[in-house]
Amino acid sequence: MNTELLLVVGIIVFVLLILNVIFLGIIFFMRRRMAAVRQWPSTMGTVNASYLERRSSSDGGSTNYPVVQYSYQAGGQSYNGMKIAPGPEVGGTGAGKVVARYPAGAQIMVFYNPQNPFDAVLETKAPAQWILWLILIVFDIALCGVIPIVWWSMNP
Repeated sequence: MNTELLLVVGIIVFVLLILNVIFLGIIFFMRRRMAAVRQWPSTMGTVNASYLERRSSSDGGSTNYPVVQYSYQAGGQSYNGMKIAPGPEVGGTGAGKVVARYPAGAQIMVFYNPQNPFDAVLETKAPAQWILWLILIVFDIALCGVIPIVWWSMNP
């Protein structure tokens, strides 16, 4: 086995390891956050506005994101929130369903952080966690598939 090949394979394995650590860290953080959110107290709130927001992407396309603005009270104080669920915002085909679940004027359950009542969500589950697992698996398969290709190209 030549040194060039070992270097290329080593770099691929190193990149694979780094990406795995990053994605597993994100997944671990999200799971931990969801566990904490499930322990938060809840209070009744009111949806002030609910609509789809079209956002442009870097590739020239656009995606709809749900926007739900709500108000609630915690500890005798009034608060306003926009966060729907813990984790990253998710847009796309399901955005309309999210907006439909929270029509303007509806009474809703709001889960809030007792240490920081400004921090609140409407749902206790992060909807996009499976996407992170899928990305991790695709990266692993892709990078593992690159190693034999590099091997065959360097050893004709």
